[in-house]
Formats: sequence, C-alpha cells, structure tokens
Amino acid sequence: MAQQSPTGPSLKVPRIIINIGKFLQTISPDLATKYVRFLFQKPIRHKRPEGEKPWLEKAKINFIAIPEIDKSIAVYKWGEGDKKALVVHGWSGRATQLYKIIEALLQEGYEVYSFDAPAHGQSTGKKTMMPEYIKSIQKISEVYGPFEVAIGHSMGGISLLNTQGEQPVFKKLVVIGTPDSIYNIFNGFVKMLELKPIVAEKLIKVFEKITGKSIFEFHGSNNTKKIKEPILIIHDKQDRDVPLVDAQNNYEHAKNAELFVTEGLGHNRILKNKSVIQKIIDFIKKD
Repeated sequence: MAQQSPTGPSLKVPRIIINIGKFLQTISPDLATKYVRFLFQKPIRHKRPEGEKPWLEKAKINFIAIPEIDKSIAVYKWGEGDKKALVVHGWSGRATQLYKIIEALLQEGYEVYSFDAPAHGQSTGKKTMMPEYIKSIQKISEVYGPFEVAIGHSMGGISLLNTQGEQPVFKKLVVIGTPDSIYNIFNGFVKMLELKPIVAEKLIKVFEKITGKSIFEFHGSNNTKKIKEPILIIHDKQDRDVPLVDAQNNYEHAKNAELFVTEGLGHNRILKNKSVIQKIIDFIKKD
C-alpha cells in the first residue's frame, strides 16, 4: 500500500493498473471498489537484499497460528536476555529489514523478536490489512512477552499505536515514519489510481464493516492520546510516503511523547542511520 504525501508517493503505479480501474469505474463504482480493495490489501514481496540474509540465518524461527485471521506468521528471535524488544516492519517489508536496529538492541543485551506480517515474507496469506498486523502483535505479546520496548516502522508503527491504545502491553514505544490519518491513506491510494472520491468512500465503508469500528478510531493521534507510556516519534522531513504532518499530529495528541525530526533520510534510509539508532538506544535506556 503506497501512501500519499505532498511530494507524491514513492511508488509509481503502472499505467495499465490505473487504466483497468478507470474502465471498471465507468461500469460501476462498486466494481472499481472491489478492484481497489484487491490492490490495497496486497503487499509486494520484495527480494531480500544481501545485507539482510545473514540476519535470516542467525534467527531462530517459529511459526505461530492466529486463528482469528486464519493465517500463520513467521516469528524471528535473536539473542538471549532478561529484557525483550519487539521490532515491527512496515507495509511490503520484512522482519530483517530493520536489522541495524536489531543489531543495536542486541548490543544492549536485549532478546529481540520480530515477525513477517501476514502476507509478508515467510508468513502465510496473499492479502492483509492493518487489523491483521494488530492481531499479530497481540498474539506475539501473549506468547513471547512481556516486552520492555516495541519499535515499529510505518504500518508497523501505527499498528503498535493501535495495539497500545487498546490495551497497554509495552513499557516504551518507538515509531518511525508512522502515519496518523488512515482516512488520508485510503483517499490518497484512490487518488493515486486516478479514481473518483466515491471509490474511497465505498472502500472506507467496507473497512468499517469488516472491523466494526469507525476508521477514525484507527488514527495514530486517536491512540497516542490514550497512551500513558513514553513514545519516541521519529520522522524525516523528506519522507515521500508519510508526510511530516502525520508525525506532528501524533506527537501533539500524545500524553508522553518526544519528537525527533531528521532531514534527507526519507522513508526507508532512516532505518539504518546511526544518529537515529543512537537516539532510539538513548530513549530506551532513559529512566
């Protein structure tokens, strides 16, 4: 799922995909909505970069079933320790994508867990949505927790905020490149496909029917205002997938948060930046 930003999404949609959607829209907005829903729920399984492969080999991997979503997820563990950390990747990512952060946590004596979200990496399924991320985090917390800290990128970050907003399970949270408005994500996706706003409205209604909740309940800022535990919000000014205003909204509604803004790192390079990683370590070490 690509997200809109003021500078445009980083993912360019092939013209043929746009044209199919526009054709279906001329027949029926409902048909176009079904098509967009299919695209919206389908992450891209990218080839694993060479730098991540050693971390796959080092990990102890278990698969756990989540009956509520009828999927099994691959859970990765590195190291042994008295304190545990959970690391959550973003949309179309993988557990090993955050290996630089995992490495720093191991150096601090943490036992580190991560997972491939449903329909990502080695986990089962071909489609997913944020509520399945949340169910996965809740299940992992039950099986492998409690966790001292949870660190999430993008979709992983907002899923952590929703998890913690519903029921506190982490002592500290770090969210990186994390959106606020799910409403804007839906509308931005439809706009990127050059379809009419009515398609976004219908897509949102489908989402609300499935979840039984208003879409606004899933907003990052709706959850940061409920969370008492410390949150570190990290975001780059040049993030083309999630605009900086989302981080600012999440921060402004939070009870106990710190905002760290970087420049020139974008949406993904931020995960490997030494200053960012040091900021995370300093935050989790702080009493």
